[in-house]
Amino acid sequence: MLLKNASIQDIVKTADALQVTDSEVVMLLIGEENAPDIPALIAALNAKNIPFFGGIFPGVIYANQWSSEGCVLLKYQVAAAPIVISEIASRNLHGLQDIDSGALHFESGTALILLDGLTTNIGYLLEKLNESLGEKCRFIGAGAGSIQLQQKPCVFTKDGFMEDAAVVCILPKEILLGVRHGWEKLAGPLVATATKGNLVSQLNWRAAIDVYREIVEQDCGKVLTMENFLEISPGYPLGIFREKEDDIVRDPLAFNEKGEIIFIGEVRPNTVLHVLKGHPDTLLRAAQKAIQDCGASPGNPIRAQSTLIVECVTRNLFLGEQFAQEIDLIRENLMVQDPTQEPCGVLSLGEIASYGDGLLELFNKTIVVGIHQ
Repeated sequence: MLLKNASIQDIVKTADALQVTDSEVVMLLIGEENAPDIPALIAALNAKNIPFFGGIFPGVIYANQWSSEGCVLLKYQVAAAPIVISEIASRNLHGLQDIDSGALHFESGTALILLDGLTTNIGYLLEKLNESLGEKCRFIGAGAGSIQLQQKPCVFTKDGFMEDAAVVCILPKEILLGVRHGWEKLAGPLVATATKGNLVSQLNWRAAIDVYREIVEQDCGKVLTMENFLEISPGYPLGIFREKEDDIVRDPLAFNEKGEIIFIGEVRPNTVLHVLKGHPDTLLRAAQKAIQDCGASPGNPIRAQSTLIVECVTRNLFLGEQFAQEIDLIRENLMVQDPTQEPCGVLSLGEIASYGDGLLELFNKTIVVGIHQ
């Protein structure tokens, strides 16, 4: 359900009308433009005893449209109350000890994750979550935060508004999951010979920006500068090589005076990379494959209780006006009989999902589709 006017009064009124029970929770996905005062919203929801968690994102998705403002509300049956994990950057992961997979009385569920997409050590957090929940849960989630790339509080629960934190909510039912990107290899392989967190200093023992610039400029015919980096780089992400799987995409955001490239998400030392290139048609086909991975086929649409889409904000920027076409390719494979069945979700700073042999991964420039039946 989408509220175009994300006022505190309207959010609380709509959440209250959902008649959430003690075994349910409302997930609130809020666009950053004209977002309400979140501490005041938390207080208002707590006053009504409404179980909830949520995050602030560059945009929200409903049907085949997106907006930088508004609020999407989704109600879920839960196995346990949302759990906050804080101090991710320091690797303390305070709150992780509260996740006990042995106490979850089901065979296969889903872990919904909203986290600060601009913090560091996200990969470490996901490793630990996979160790705790991987035998019982599939994963889907999104990196919250601002399109301005300034780290600040962006996820929330009844206990507060936080940065450098994640909220994990466990559902007792396994979702159907599709994860695709559609980017194709342009150059490589390259080796990340010097990295630190989300900074890549060297590619093949040379300044990272020099190697990247040579490849990109030769292909696009333009000079790559600090000023136009975000105009050109969305079409040339890097891919982390995976044997027998698609590369895992990393999104280059900027480079600094040292020649280091700054990414969303970590790149580990000695990682094998490719420079990728995208075409709108291959990205659109990838979205169609994502919903087919969930079990859809021509003439056989999926009857879903809800469909959650996590789409990278820079993928959305790359597609531009064709974004609606991408969501339409998903929607035509769904049985949409009332507004609650419209696909909805967020434009994210990093996409989170089970992948390949089931391991939990952080993606960029990817579309993740989660079907809840």
